[in-house]
Amino acid sequence: MSMGLKTAAIALVGLAALAVLIHMLRSRRGVRALLLTALQGAGALCMVNLLGTLSGVRIALNWVTLGVSAVFGTPGVVGLLLLQFLFR
Repeated sequence: MSMGLKTAAIALVGLAALAVLIHMLRSRRGVRALLLTALQGAGALCMVNLLGTLSGVRIALNWVTLGVSAVFGTPGVVGLLLLQFLFR
């Protein structure tokens, strides 16, 4: 992947994360929604890795994957899985 494409992808994900965080914090139940989304994403990431022993599909645990799963929740984990399949 070229450096320009990688930079554009990082900028796009960063803007999407910022938009999600702003929307959550502006709503009436912002902090609770943020915490529940983070817990749901962490749970989905853990389940993918636990079930990965059976299916062979695992997601590496690092700051990026934890951040994506915390901000975007289960759709973020599904997106990580799709990206993993696309770039293999």
